[in-house]
Amino acid sequence: MGYFVFILFFAAADAGAQAPVTLLGHSAAVEAVAFSPDGKLLASAGLDANVALWTVSPGRLKKMLVGHDDAVWGLAFSPEGDYLASGDSGTVEIWKVPGGKNFKSLQGQSQGLYSVAFSPDGGFLLAGGIDCVVVWTFPEGDLHRVMKAKVGSANSIALLPNGNVVSGNGNGTITVWNTNNGKITRTIKAHTEAVRAVAVSTDGFHAASAGLDGDVKIWRLSDGVLVSSFAAHAGGARAVAISPDGKRVASGGMDGAIRLWNLKGPQKKPVKELLDHDASVETLAFSPDGKLLASGSKDNSVKIWKLQ
Repeated sequence: MGYFVFILFFAAADAGAQAPVTLLGHSAAVEAVAFSPDGKLLASAGLDANVALWTVSPGRLKKMLVGHDDAVWGLAFSPEGDYLASGDSGTVEIWKVPGGKNFKSLQGQSQGLYSVAFSPDGGFLLAGGIDCVVVWTFPEGDLHRVMKAKVGSANSIALLPNGNVVSGNGNGTITVWNTNNGKITRTIKAHTEAVRAVAVSTDGFHAASAGLDGDVKIWRLSDGVLVSSFAAHAGGARAVAISPDGKRVASGGMDGAIRLWNLKGPQKKPVKELLDHDASVETLAFSPDGKLLASGSKDNSVKIWKLQ
């Protein structure tokens, strides 16, 4: 599980966009990025089984967190920013932030794990797995509930303000799970292929989904109605994020492009296109203030884009 010494440089971007800061430290594809709640730290992880903790300004490696034995697919900071959870195919590691000391390891039962998230109040940690979402109490780490349904792999999960879970699934659906009783309250037949990523707006009214069919779609969660649909990425859409103010959606895909869309209103073209990755864009995250966008790619790099 060795890693490269990081390099910081400014790379060329598309015309009209400021060049991103590029962070190199991973030796394989970057599958997850997450900003800390105060926006000062950025975590990244991927197929090299390492978790990198970066300072956002300047973009420097603070610490490499080594402890996983398998590819890391999910990252999440706790609401207070004092813990970082990282999930591989069977284990969730919890790290103290900013020091990076390992706090606890949680086993994902027999299910593979693909995504992690903290509840809004920080009292629970959740992970999406095969036909399930696993819930632990936090910080105790006790298994609270395994919510099960035939959804394929819960590739991506996002928490609503009321604590319920939205998952994007391998069978092409989006499901809303009631964490109080473990039941699915809504199923949306969203894509013709697997949903690779899902994001929810801060107010909980909308969800955005990225499908391997290449489309990015916006859904109204109260009734499951489709609000917008974009033919976003040739070869498949792999990543999606909603800005904190709820106005923009960022998407990334197999074509190596990042595109920004308006959440509401008719449109045929993206508002902005960011081109600097040399391979598929696997993960995206807005900073808490919405001024920055972080991306991770199969080109092994992490990039921080200044949007404002």
